[in-house]
Amino acid sequence: MSTTQTIRPHAEVWPELPLHQELVLQDTRGNRIVGTLDGMTEDRSTLWIQLSGGLGRQLVHHQDGYWLEPGSAS
Repeated sequence: MSTTQTIRPHAEVWPELPLHQELVLQDTRGNRIVGTLDGMTEDRSTLWIQLSGGLGRQLVHHQDGYWLEPGSAS
């Protein structure tokens, strides 16, 4: 049994975004995460978002069920 993980192509991870880009992430339940991009891993699988309103930072993986709302990364 192999323990090697397959690296997913970038099309299945977060798009390339500039630091401090305003973001709105949403999931199927209607939960929203609003803030600015504070960091992203080199493989773009994980990002840190600085939450609006001084609520700290949140780590979000691309498989956590959130997507960028249209227009939030333009």
